[in-house]
Amino acid sequence: MAQVTRTTNELIINSLYLLGELGVDETPDAFMLSTGLELINELLDKFTSDSIYIPFLKTLSFNMIVGQGDYTISTLPGADINADRVVDLSFANYTVSSSGQSIVYPLQIITKSQFYNVTRLHPLQTRPGFIFLNKQELQSIVTVYPEPDQNYFSTLKAKVMIDKLDEHESLDELPPYYYGFMKRALARIFKSYYPSGNWTEQMEEEYQDYYNNIKNANETDLTVRPSAILSRPEPFYWQNILAY
Repeated sequence: MAQVTRTTNELIINSLYLLGELGVDETPDAFMLSTGLELINELLDKFTSDSIYIPFLKTLSFNMIVGQGDYTISTLPGADINADRVVDLSFANYTVSSSGQSIVYPLQIITKSQFYNVTRLHPLQTRPGFIFLNKQELQSIVTVYPEPDQNYFSTLKAKVMIDKLDEHESLDELPPYYYGFMKRALARIFKSYYPSGNWTEQMEEEYQDYYNNIKNANETDLTVRPSAILSRPEPFYWQNILAY
């Protein structure tokens, strides 16, 4: 069976299916798609103001610079790595080319306290061995030690918090539970555009259940291995159930 690819457009279409404004094999019009994308990003802003963050696993690539230990990550101008705010790392590595071969070296992920509570030599430039993540309100900073002695291509597998989504953007790394939440939240707000839409009391209860579970969760526990309730397939979504 072919893998189901999720995108922002697919999320919009499924929310309209849920609301009853689209039927099977019906094609959404341009207004539906453009309005849906606008509403998704309004919802993300609203969730952020309510301290609800939508996690997303993403692979980030960047070039280490000779002598540079700190690298900022944000969507703000001037960031070293242009990406949404990172809140956790799954793995980190860098590549060294030698004699026509590429050798990938892992970086050990450590905490800030592990970094600052050991003796370090400065300046020290050689192949890096360690990396730690410093989470801040508007950006994240990764620090590698020792500072690189040459430019290295580096890769991070990170958990980011979605600030904004674009048209056709892949949502394959969005945890299923959060996908279900986003679909219901979007259908719920679409109701004001389509008064004839079918938003029942039971659907409202389902949405509130999703909302409260996510609102009451501890953000630090929702990392690359989220708790079972937040990683399970959303109920009755057969593509997720088969792929789980």
